[in-house]
Parts: sequence; C-alpha cells; structure tokens
Amino acid sequence: MKFTVALPDLQKVLQSALQAVPPKSTLPVLENFYFRLDGSTLHITATDQELTIIATLPVDGVSNGEVLIPARKLSDIVKALGNAGRISVSAEGKSYKIILKTDFGEYVLHGLDANEFPSVPDFSTGTTIHIPGADAMRVARVASFAASRDEYRPAMTGMLFECDSTRINVVTTDGYRLVKVVLESSNGELLADKKTDVIIPVRAIDLLKRIEGDLVMLVSDTHAKFTTGTATIITRIIDERFPPYESVIPQGNDKFARVGTSELIASVKRAALFSNTNTKQVRLALSTNKITVIAEDQETGNKAQEEITCDYAGEAFEIGFNHRYIEEALAHLTDDGVSATVLTFSNPNRAALMKPLRDDVEGDDVLMLVMPVRL
Repeated sequence: MKFTVALPDLQKVLQSALQAVPPKSTLPVLENFYFRLDGSTLHITATDQELTIIATLPVDGVSNGEVLIPARKLSDIVKALGNAGRISVSAEGKSYKIILKTDFGEYVLHGLDANEFPSVPDFSTGTTIHIPGADAMRVARVASFAASRDEYRPAMTGMLFECDSTRINVVTTDGYRLVKVVLESSNGELLADKKTDVIIPVRAIDLLKRIEGDLVMLVSDTHAKFTTGTATIITRIIDERFPPYESVIPQGNDKFARVGTSELIASVKRAALFSNTNTKQVRLALSTNKITVIAEDQETGNKAQEEITCDYAGEAFEIGFNHRYIEEALAHLTDDGVSATVLTFSNPNRAALMKPLRDDVEGDDVLMLVMPVRL
C-alpha cells in the first residue's frame, strides 16, 4: 500500500476516526486504525465494537493494500508534522512496516495484519431512513442533552426514533427533562421505507452535529448505520423498551407566558449564583406581563431577585426548577432564529412545557418538558 496526501486533510480525517478508538482495550487490535487503499480512495476504520467510524479520503494512490496502524501514535505523529505540505504513507508487505515521508523527514512505525481487525456488521436487510442533513444536525444539537447518563436505565441513555413514511418523532429523556423533535416530510418525500422504532446511543448521535450532506440511516436488528458525505458511522442499537413518554406530557396546561429566550437564560444564570448548592433551586413568579426570577440560600442568607418583562395575562403563579435543567432547555431552544419561548404551566407540581417562537408563531416541531422541584 502506498499513497500521498495533504497533511491537513489526513489530520482532519484521523481526528474524526479517533473518536471510535478505545483509550485502552482488552483487545489490543482495537487500538489501531484499519487503512485500506482502493485506487484513489483511502478508507480509514476505527471501532470499539460499540461504535464504528469509517472515513474516506481522496489521495494520490500508488498501490492498493490494507494494514493496521497504531491509532493514537499515528495521530500524534501526523499532528506534530504541522498543517502544511504533503505526506507519503507506505506499508511494506508482510513485515507491516509503515514508512511516513515528508519533505523534511522519514518516520517508521510497525503495524499489524489487517485480517485481525473485526468485521463490519451486515446491513443487507433492514429499514432505510432518509433525513436531510440540516434536520439531522438540529436533532443532534437540540435533543441529545436531555438523554440520561444513568447506565442502569439503558433505554433512556439513547435517542428514540419513531419512524414512518412521512414523519419521524425523536425523543430523549432522563426523567427530569424531555425533548421531542418532529421531522416531517416535505413535498411528499419518503422518510422511511417502513414503520420502525429504534433507540440509538447518544454517543453516536453527537457525531452528527457537524455532518456534510444528507443522512441515510440503515437499521438492522442489532445495529444502525449513518452514511453522510465522506463518513459512515455504525453503532449498536439499544435493545430495550423506551418509557411511554407521551403519558408524562401534560395536556391541560392553562397558563401561557411568552418571554425572550436570551433574557430569561441570563436572568436565571445570574440568580443561580445565589441558590443553595444542594437544591440548585430558582423560582419563577409570574404576574401580569412580568416574571420575577428568585433564588435564595437560607443557610447563608444569600438572595437574588430580578424582574423581566413577558407576555402573561393569567393569575399570579410561582414554580421552582433546578436552575441547570431550565438553563439547558432554554439554551437548546435558541436554534433556527428562535428569539422567544412559549412557557406553559398548570400547577407548581406538574411539568412545564417550552416551545420555540419564530416570527411570532409558536413552533410545533420542538417540545421541551422540565419537571419542577418542590417549593
């Protein structure tokens, strides 16, 4: 195997693939990149057997071949060579000696037999789902933060995709927050070739925040594959039952407030500096066209109180939240030109709902739920 490529291009692809290399593995072979050259296309694969990343890179190919190269060592070397110029990479026969050449030096590494690398899961059967690239990135940015980090509730550590031909519901929840994003077909285009529900680990979803091009998602009984631009991501799916999330979304919230998103975030952040470090509670007291943000720590006597204007015509009402939960929810509602948020409540012990307001129109494509804390 032998090829030449621009150093910056190789650096970018290696950093992308490195996200699937385990820091330390009981299977040492997983600590390698699998390089395969086919004509003028270099395929670089990395896996920890839960997540696989396959990146492709156009190169000046000289001779085809395949070899395993120590991943972190190669990444460190290529990074240290700078971001200008070109590099020649060659692998010598069955000695698996890797030779790197630049204009100013030559470097030697020792690789492994490519046949030792795990095989890629089969996707000859399953469901095909098409998601526009902008929608895929929005889902990853808006919804992944609300997934649980509790390994004892595996279903909630993933993102639920409920797919049919013209609509996809995407849901994450940790029991305290919930996010639902709705993707609908435009111009009657087919989104999924058959109805399916699948839970994807959020770790894989996070990789979609900076994709290139539209996304094709293939789902088998055990794995999901995302193909976009010059990268392929394969992940094991979570084979668990997602909680019945629709039952926790309140339908009778009768108190509505419209408030500037950035203003409320800033006020909550300032007030949170005075909250109790254990409860992390901030209170929102609503009255006619006004929200008072309150935080206090009775142990120290610290207290903050701010007023911001809003559009609210209901009865006086007060509700408390963990400040981190409401900050994160509001912060993830600021995409796509959202300047204001619609908050709905019923009573201090039931979940509050948030929706984006775009051009003075309430959006139905994103719904966020935050559970209150006891006042």
